[in-house]
Amino acid sequence: MTSGRSVSDFGATTNAKAMNKERTIRKLTQLKIEEPGIVAKVKLPAPEAARLDELGLHVGSSVRVLSGAVNESILIAVGDSRIGVNFDVAQKIYVY
Repeated sequence: MTSGRSVSDFGATTNAKAMNKERTIRKLTQLKIEEPGIVAKVKLPAPEAARLDELGLHVGSSVRVLSGAVNESILIAVGDSRIGVNFDVAQKIYVY
């Protein structure tokens, strides 16, 4: 008796597991310099989140950390723009 699944189905399951492992959600401050990420969640008060949205940073945005260090402002690339955010704000932006 067969399971009703093809060999390619098993490959898809393996690929999905690999993708889930790679897509771990973490704080923006945990990205390495030049490491790309996609914004998964913004846990900021509405006015701050709205301002970042106006600048192009919102759920689904591609971001890349250009410079920064612990407890210092972070410079990030959002599309063709560059945005500076303080460390406390950056810790409330989650990426995968």
